[in-house]
Amino acid sequence: MTSQSIPIATNWVQKTFLRNTKLPIVYAPSEDKPLDELVQWIRNHQKEWREDLKTYGAVLFRGFPIHEASDFQKILFATEEKQLGEFYLGTSPRDEVLKHVFTASELPPHYPIMQHAEMSFLDNPPKLLFFYAEKASDFGGETPLTDLRLVYKEISPNIKQKIEKHGIKYRRRYDGPSSQKRFSVWKTKRWDEMFGTTNLDEVKKIAEKNRFQLDWHGEDSLTITNHQSGFRLHPIANTIAWHNHSQTFHYQAGVSETWKIYKKQKTLRSFGVAILLTIITIFKRLLGPNSHDVHVTYGNGEEISPKEMKSISNVFWKHMVTIPWQTGDVLFIDNFSVSHGRLPYTGPRRILVGWAD
Repeated sequence: MTSQSIPIATNWVQKTFLRNTKLPIVYAPSEDKPLDELVQWIRNHQKEWREDLKTYGAVLFRGFPIHEASDFQKILFATEEKQLGEFYLGTSPRDEVLKHVFTASELPPHYPIMQHAEMSFLDNPPKLLFFYAEKASDFGGETPLTDLRLVYKEISPNIKQKIEKHGIKYRRRYDGPSSQKRFSVWKTKRWDEMFGTTNLDEVKKIAEKNRFQLDWHGEDSLTITNHQSGFRLHPIANTIAWHNHSQTFHYQAGVSETWKIYKKQKTLRSFGVAILLTIITIFKRLLGPNSHDVHVTYGNGEEISPKEMKSISNVFWKHMVTIPWQTGDVLFIDNFSVSHGRLPYTGPRRILVGWAD
């Protein structure tokens, strides 16, 4: 892996690019310094790293003495963000490690996570994401990045026109407390874990705040429906980005993703997952959209066709950057400009996450 140095304003933090991409820009130390020096540097150079984040979309800190979750927490505090995340309304199961520090996902290692901007289905998604590789996996487990500004520019004009006119509509079905499972393959975690409570009045308040329509069925199962724009205007850079969960919630997206992963990883497991998901998707298509536990359409209810979804996936993979984690890496992501995901992996792996609202 080659790197290219660029001029910097400080004398011990080098800036480089890996491979032939400028996503992410990499910060690395030119000399050994304790963690407190990095924490102080982040606190004192707010304008510098924020400008790089705005320009490139992601900043990777590599080679610094970041050894445990509490070190990562110190870095979060050093950003001086006033609203570090505590309440997670996303779909993946997560465990809290420390205040503002969570596991990135508790989904099984073979389960791919498609490209998405964090919580893009909300009115006010996080502005910044922070990842920490406490333990990088032996194989796979990368967190691929895609520049959503480029995706927006290259998506089919017909798809873009439909989204501009109608937006995006999401539907998600969740099991409730009566289920003994923490998550299922299609529904992921239960609604009581997502909302952080079993108090229905509190659930209703949170839903109203986020414009969620709630429909209860069965013993305690819940369907959530909501609309979003599909694109976002960056609050500082004034750039427009593709910003929705179609890549994650559309039933066809998983098939496109798993076959691309198989071509990349070339393992028997990835081949098996792709075959299984293809079979399941055929049945889901035959059963119709009402059978899907997680579904996404255009805002007027028109289906996003498998052909359209495949074309969206192709644009993402064209611009996707996949850099293996190294233990101790910390990655800042501008959530309004860059998406992330997860490739399947083997071996121990622990990636922690924080965010700023």
